Amino acid sequence: MVNRTSAEVFPPGEFIREELEARAWTQGDLAEIMGRPPQVVSEIISAKKQITPETARELAAAFGSDDALYWLNLESAYRLAKVDAASDLVERRSRLYSKFPVREMLKRKWIEASDSIDVIEHRVCRFHNISNINESPSLRVS
Repeated sequence: MVNRTSAEVFPPGEFIREELEARAWTQGDLAEIMGRPPQVVSEIISAKKQITPETARELAAAFGSDDALYWLNLESAYRLAKVDAASDLVERRSRLYSKFPVREMLKRKWIEASDSIDVIEHRVCRFHNISNINESPSLRVS
């Protein structure tokens, strides 16, 4: 899989805010146009509430476009960017478990369990007498 660096991602609310400014509308105006409570519009703009397909259609119609996918794509890109940190942890765990028999090391109590990947990685490195998991472990005679 190719590692890609994504562009900076903004919450869709920033784009909505720009559209409102360009039209000299308030959040209340948009809420009224969409037939939604003002609190819902405020929560979407502040990224507390996600843009649903229904909301995407309403935003597209309110701003004079037929492109509801634009709003859904903005929402998806923003939400994916927010979970990238979790994906990085999964990738680190995967790399560690692929290179070392971590489960077996835990089972045999050669290393102590932890919820932190940093701690597990450190313990594996210490056990193998290496400074990082990219080094080849030396043969250990017990």
